[in-house]
Amino acid sequence: MRFDPAWLDTDPLPQLIGGRESREGPARPILDPSTGTSPGSYAEATPEEVEAAISAARRSFDGGEWRRLPGARRAEVLEAAAVAIRADAQRLAALEALDTGKAIGGALTNDVYEAANAFSYAAALARTLHGDVRRSSFPPELLPGGGPEVLTMRLGEPAGVVAELLPWNGPLMTGGQRIAMALAAGCSIVAKPPADAVISVVELGRLLTRCGLPEGVLNVVLGPGSTVGEQLIRDPRIDLISLTGGVDTGRHVMEVAARNLTPVHLELGGKSPVVVFADADLDEAAGWAMMAAFVNMGEVCVAGSRLLVESSVYQEVVRRVAEAAAGLPIGDALDPGTFIGPLINERHADRVRGFVDRAIKGSDAQLVGDPQLPEGLQPTYVPPTVLGGVRAGSEIEQQEVFGPVLAALPFSCEEEAVALANGTQYGLNGTVFTRDLERAFRMAGLLDCGEVNINCHFAPDMNGGRGEPRKASGHSRTGIDAYLRTKAVNIRL
Repeated sequence: MRFDPAWLDTDPLPQLIGGRESREGPARPILDPSTGTSPGSYAEATPEEVEAAISAARRSFDGGEWRRLPGARRAEVLEAAAVAIRADAQRLAALEALDTGKAIGGALTNDVYEAANAFSYAAALARTLHGDVRRSSFPPELLPGGGPEVLTMRLGEPAGVVAELLPWNGPLMTGGQRIAMALAAGCSIVAKPPADAVISVVELGRLLTRCGLPEGVLNVVLGPGSTVGEQLIRDPRIDLISLTGGVDTGRHVMEVAARNLTPVHLELGGKSPVVVFADADLDEAAGWAMMAAFVNMGEVCVAGSRLLVESSVYQEVVRRVAEAAAGLPIGDALDPGTFIGPLINERHADRVRGFVDRAIKGSDAQLVGDPQLPEGLQPTYVPPTVLGGVRAGSEIEQQEVFGPVLAALPFSCEEEAVALANGTQYGLNGTVFTRDLERAFRMAGLLDCGEVNINCHFAPDMNGGRGEPRKASGHSRTGIDAYLRTKAVNIRL
């Protein structure tokens, strides 16, 4: 048995509105990309259900039952959620693998782990949330003798009702991080998971309800962005829109939000460079480069999808990465031995294959090695693919593929490495491998991105250690700050 059917305990999966489950809309199939079968369905939200969810969130925030709770009390609910996620880790990981194609081993050790950590971290922030105080005097030019002193308190207040639009590549992890921070801040939320991956966010909403979250504080609505998402971003009762998704979607959300002057936080795409200098530990660099490109099948916004290697070691590093990629186990996402599972759906897999085909046919790149898939797999699978000799400025070097495809380019000097690394529209993160400490700090300052990794790729603390994206990668504050507004209170002494 691949998974316990009882783990999908309702069919169809419901909306969660005001603490209650609702199934008024049509049932849509949940697709398992590993097998092409449908293990269940979800109810698509009707316009009336979306309206009810927004109203429930608005009532809960304006009523203040959650936002006015002392931070220590909010922390109790958030920590209880962390404990509950850890206790249910195997089921949640299996459901995430079933829904997204994410390998269950990675879902268990990364996604579930990070979601639980997000709630523990949020609990700590809720307990310790504070502002700052500064003292000043009116200047003599304004009042003779300087006048009275003023004490200014700057306080963090919850941003209000948040529309949280989540991605399909990691709905449990990303949803856990975003929802935990918003709840720690005292916000109320209407969350919309992606239409291709709804299960884990519904389960997260149910779990938080069981842990004591008041009715209406977290609402979950299901369905496509073109209808459900559109209704959310157009509603003037939404105080903040938070999107994790693609660049085109981000542009559209900003245009619509501007009509109501609704603030928008965007974490969008990336084409992150992994820069390897000749003095680096090449074994470590190749291992990290392989992981950066192919973890979660490359369906990661911070994937290291461009490998820039100093010319003198370029062939050796690219060969090592391709050999490591060729040995990655490919198969059913629910098999604990799998590293490369299916992509989210066949449409996206075709898109990824199209990038590779155009690059090779257009002489913009050459295939390194002979990437192959085991027989009998669904068309949702794409093998980990390394492309060498990539032409700078070509589509494969510039555009986010969001699949298991690595574009490798040589460079001759540090200046060229910086120019290549910064030479796309994206600015999410970058990685540098070198033993030269001065060069490491120099490169960190020169890379035009929100986060730089030195001799590693992924941040060890995905909750408190994130940088802010730049350029077409979006713009957003990170952590709890994304869900707070600053109020200044000036007191004459």
